[in-house]
Amino acid sequence: MAVRPARLMEERMKEMLLRDKASVNAGFVSALTSDLARVAEDYFVCPGRAEVTLERTEDGSVLVGISFSARGVKAFATTEELPVPETE
Repeated sequence: MAVRPARLMEERMKEMLLRDKASVNAGFVSALTSDLARVAEDYFVCPGRAEVTLERTEDGSVLVGISFSARGVKAFATTEELPVPETE
């Protein structure tokens, strides 16, 4: 189902108002999205773009959400999984 122009405009207006309320600009959101996507790619196989949402709450804090599609989880060793060094 295609997104209707009115619905698309509503979503754009919400995003613009949110940015105004959160005191962030498009550059901030773009940089945040890129940084969070790089972190996600350290842990997951991500075929697409990440999306970041910011939501101002009534108490003035900002809820940050990130969503992305992952085809799998990357395998890597943590320091807990490494062998303990031998002591003399």
